[in-house]
Amino acid sequence: MKWAIFGAGNISNTFCDNLICLEDSEVFSISSKNEQKLNDFGDKFKINPQKRFNNYTDVLSLNFDIAYVGLVNSLHKNLVKNLILNNKNILVEKPCFLNLFDYDETVSLLKSKKVLFVESMMNLHHPQTSKIFEIIQEGKIGSLLKFKHNFGFDIRKKYFKFFKKEIDFLNRLTDPKLGGGAINDLGCYGVSFSNKLASLNGYSNVMDIKIQNNICKTGVDDNSKIEITYENNFKSVLQVAINKKLGCKAEIIGTKGRIIIPNLVQPGLKYKIYLEQEKNYEYSFEGDMLYTYIAKDVHRYVKNNFTEADKYGLALNEIRQNIQILDKWKG
Repeated sequence: MKWAIFGAGNISNTFCDNLICLEDSEVFSISSKNEQKLNDFGDKFKINPQKRFNNYTDVLSLNFDIAYVGLVNSLHKNLVKNLILNNKNILVEKPCFLNLFDYDETVSLLKSKKVLFVESMMNLHHPQTSKIFEIIQEGKIGSLLKFKHNFGFDIRKKYFKFFKKEIDFLNRLTDPKLGGGAINDLGCYGVSFSNKLASLNGYSNVMDIKIQNNICKTGVDDNSKIEITYENNFKSVLQVAINKKLGCKAEIIGTKGRIIIPNLVQPGLKYKIYLEQEKNYEYSFEGDMLYTYIAKDVHRYVKNNFTEADKYGLALNEIRQNIQILDKWKG
C-alpha cells in the first residue's frame, strides 16, 4: 500500500514511524514546503529523491493508494479538495475541517467522486475503545448517565522557576490563522467519543449545550469547557486546555457502575482500564503502536473500496455531527 505523505512535521513523523511497522505499507512520497524537513523526512524513511516535493500539487500526478494529510489545520480544506478532484483516497489529521461550511462544501464534492475519506481519530480505531464499548454493551455499568473527559497540557513559557506568563506567542496551537486553539486541537477527541457513547445507548439527539471558553491574547481559546445534554438526560462534561496540565483521563458513569480510562486518546503499548461496581476489576492489555490500528483499517477500506470508515471509526454523518458541536463550542 503506497502512502503519499503531506507535511513533514512531528505528527507525520510519528504516523510514519508506526506505519512502517506494517508489512503491506510503503512511505512512497513526501511533500513539504520546508526544504530541511523535506530532506530529513525523505532520508529517514528512504523515499526516492524523485518522489520528494516542495509543493502539494506535483505529487498528485503519481500513482499512490492513500494520501496522509498531516498539515496544520488551516491547510486541510484546499488540499483535501485537490486530492478528491484527482481521485485520491484520503486520511486527514483531525480536525479534518474547521467549520461546518467547509465540511459541507467538500463532502458534496467527495460524494461525486466516491473516494475514501477518513478523519484520523486514531483512538477510536484502537482496541481500548472496542473493549470499553464491549463492557457497556454487556450491560456491566447499566444505562449511561454521564461521560467526563479532561485533556490538556501547558505550553506556556517558563520564566525563572515558577512564573509562567500568559500565552502571547504564535505557533500552530495559538495562531487563529492556522486553526489554533484548545478546542480545535483537542476538543474533537472528547466530542467524537461522547457522540459515539450517546448513539450506543440510542441517545443521538443533542438537547442542550453549555460552554465556557477562555480566550488568550492571540485570539484563540486556551482553556474551554462544554456540557452536552443528549436525550434521556445523558450528559457529557469535557474540558480541554493548552495552558494547564489536565492529563487525558476519562470516566463513564452508568446506573450500575463506572469505567475509568487513564488515557482515552493515547493509550501506550501497555494500558489499563478499570471497571468499578460492587466489586472492582482491572483490565490490563499490551498493544501495538497507536497509529498502526487506524493504518490497518485504512488498508482494509482501500482494498474493499470503502468510501468512509466503519465500526468505531467516524462515518461521514458522524464527522458532521462532531463539527456541528465543535462550532457551537467555539461560539
